[in-house]
Amino acid sequence: MSQNKTVTEQVQEIAQNTWDATKNTAANATESVQNMFSAGQEKAADTADKAGRAVKPESEKTVGDKAQDTWDATKNTAQNASDKASEQMDKAGRAVKPESEKTIGDKAQDTWDATKDAAANVTESVQNIFSAGQEKAEETADKAGRAVKPESQKTMGDKAKDTWDATKNSAQNASDAVQTKVQETHKAAQSKTS
Repeated sequence: MSQNKTVTEQVQEIAQNTWDATKNTAANATESVQNMFSAGQEKAADTADKAGRAVKPESEKTVGDKAQDTWDATKNTAQNASDKASEQMDKAGRAVKPESEKTIGDKAQDTWDATKDAAANVTESVQNIFSAGQEKAEETADKAGRAVKPESQKTMGDKAKDTWDATKNSAQNASDAVQTKVQETHKAAQSKTS
């Protein structure tokens, strides 16, 4: 600030600078709010468009709809991969951090990770049991269907499956016989020592 200026001019300059700074701050805040509002509008429009396409029968979808579906799936896959990578990096960082240096947030996240992992393991176990049950039910239904089918109507595939079933049954019977013999021998040995 020049020493040649009068006190009034200096005060006016300070007031002007303060006003300019205030206007800039207000403009930045307004722009930020407008950007957030625009992003929110865009997100809402995107969600509405996506929901509209989700309930539209495949036969009525335009080339544009299908292209947008593909783009949505691509974006989701990329976002999921990014989220997963960030999560893994964060988890790895916390894994090597000494317990004494961990924040309350770190410990809360560790607990959440353990909870999620346990839930994922339970879910996977249930899914495996369900899949095995479905597979077993399908196999039983297929076997029952072949059992009542006349030999003359059986395909090569049917006959191959019949052979495989007989092989499995023989193997299972042999295994059961061995286990029974082992159990009997074990019981006899126990009774002799008692």
